[in-house]
Amino acid sequence: MSLKFDSAKKLRKEKTKHKVESWEEYEQREQEFLKEKLLSKEPTIDAFVRITAGKAKNFKIEIPRNTRPLTDRMKVRIFDVLREDIANKTVLDLYAGAGSFGLEALSRGAKEVTFVDASKHADLVIRENVAHTGFLPQADIIRSKVEEFLFRYSQSDKTFDIIFLDPPYKLYNTKRLLKMQDVIHQSSQFLPGVRNPKSKGFKGALIIKHPRRYPIEKLELSDIVRIETYEFGLNSISFYIVK
Repeated sequence: MSLKFDSAKKLRKEKTKHKVESWEEYEQREQEFLKEKLLSKEPTIDAFVRITAGKAKNFKIEIPRNTRPLTDRMKVRIFDVLREDIANKTVLDLYAGAGSFGLEALSRGAKEVTFVDASKHADLVIRENVAHTGFLPQADIIRSKVEEFLFRYSQSDKTFDIIFLDPPYKLYNTKRLLKMQDVIHQSSQFLPGVRNPKSKGFKGALIIKHPRRYPIEKLELSDIVRIETYEFGLNSISFYIVK
């Protein structure tokens, strides 16, 4: 759960509003200032995140610190689109955070989910959430940078029916699109319809959470095509399928 902190520049500006005559007065004002700022910090998200449907419906999910979780409203929309396509499917949850998407998928009937996140704290939280929901036998939890995971398994025959990406927003550089374009492209190579273009079954879907203002339409992706984007305030969810 991310916290709303004032920038260092803003804090310095506020600290210099009042001139002091001595070091004692400075220290007193400093303590009062820090106390005031500490009390004024509030979470940007004041509601818990839960599993919205299925076997583990209403289970409250623990959220790693400094994480923007996938909201209930987003999950309901995503799975309204997927519907029965989630049943018995293999799922890859990249930049998993709390594992909210993967847990929702398991609750709604997914066969198995692979969770990937580089954070030690996120890894522990995912393991705890998976254990508490009873989905441990169906979960593979991997602590790794997403780019390293994608490279490590790129030569394997492993595929995933549904891939979900929720990258940190710092990776969404609007002036340098190649970074996210490459991550999305490498991820799409694990879809069954990309690995085996002649397959007649479910070819796969890739879902991305991204800033609403990010020019997702400018990404050049050779194997998948965007079919829909849903907006949720400052965030958006885009759906891709194999061409």
